[in-house]
Amino acid sequence: MRFSNLALAIESMRLGAKGLGLTFTESQARQAYDIMYPNETLTGRNILSRVAKELCVPYEVLISLEASSVSALLASESSASNPSEWTLEDALRVRDSPFPFLALSKQMDTIEAHLFWDSVMGKRLPMTRLRFLKDLNPEVSPDTITSSRAFLTDYEIITALYHDTNRLLDPKKWYEKPNAALRKRKWKPWSKYTTVTLDTFQSIPKGPIELSYDEGENVIIERVGSTITDVAYPSHPTLPLKERLVKYADAHEDAVIAWPEMIPSWESIVKREGTIRFPNTGAFAPSEYGGYVLVKESHIHNLRIASYKHDDDLHLRLHALDGDEFVVIGSLGLHIPSERAQMKFAIDRMIGANTEEPKKWVEISDDICIVIGVSAPFVDRRTNMLSEPSFVDVRDDMGLSDITQYVDLVGIDAD
Repeated sequence: MRFSNLALAIESMRLGAKGLGLTFTESQARQAYDIMYPNETLTGRNILSRVAKELCVPYEVLISLEASSVSALLASESSASNPSEWTLEDALRVRDSPFPFLALSKQMDTIEAHLFWDSVMGKRLPMTRLRFLKDLNPEVSPDTITSSRAFLTDYEIITALYHDTNRLLDPKKWYEKPNAALRKRKWKPWSKYTTVTLDTFQSIPKGPIELSYDEGENVIIERVGSTITDVAYPSHPTLPLKERLVKYADAHEDAVIAWPEMIPSWESIVKREGTIRFPNTGAFAPSEYGGYVLVKESHIHNLRIASYKHDDDLHLRLHALDGDEFVVIGSLGLHIPSERAQMKFAIDRMIGANTEEPKKWVEISDDICIVIGVSAPFVDRRTNMLSEPSFVDVRDDMGLSDITQYVDLVGIDAD
């Protein structure tokens, strides 16, 4: 394969093409990889120093150029339309030799020179290493390539793609190579816009997730600090989450385990410290996402108190904005004494103490704006009201312009 073919393909990707569209032999794949992702590179300063010597001008004349423009400077010295006759192997040999920069550029056309000098400087290309490997053999799943990088080098993967794909790790057979499963699973954010039904959660301490493989017990352990958040048994790969945690707990009586629990209410989980995640409760699958993580901030809305009343609790009706008008978006009751006291103080400060009947709703004039933070999982489409709203805090520094718009709340399925 000619170097110009690779250069044209990469230039097409810069302009929006989805892939290289090239077919490589194994040796060509290795050569293309070495061109695109060099191990040794030169800095812009090193190159300018050599160019200054070739031009017999002081280095200070060129040093004012930005390093990012050095490859463009050298490419501008290339032949405008006459491509080289280099193979990929020729391009590598020339790149790694002590060549005169300016004279060399004239042996390539502009597109080739662009890739060549990017390779010399190690500049980022529009195709990642992983994407390059995935495109070499379309019959091998992308997940298999990703999983295989946990225990094979990229060069070993290239060889396996052309000679023995059995060396690669099928992520569905992670239990055959347990060490390959030692990578953090992806967790999707569960926001107010995620329309999934959730019934199980784990309360996880804050901190980095660590994965290890205990060869003696043949178990993969996921933990945060001293808390066990998940385990997986290669000899029992189909065990669901709770059963594999039970198996581990039976053998480790003192282990601190983040047990999966049924969700009793929104308020009960949104006010917990640490991380709340909604795990996949099925079999361990390291190449798939582990479940969802609660993004608490995305569920907090700034709402106006429309009216209130007292009985054993303090009850609030809430307004959002619909353009310039208020619209009722839900109600909540404050049953925690400290929260009731905080809210009562804010109301009394703004409108005075309530001397009316304790259980009678008191309307707050539209020209008075008391803003509170309220957390809720979504707007229930059946009622157009917030589902399970929970008090967060009083927001004394906020006013009318800070109130959440109704259009930002609706459009979220409860199912």
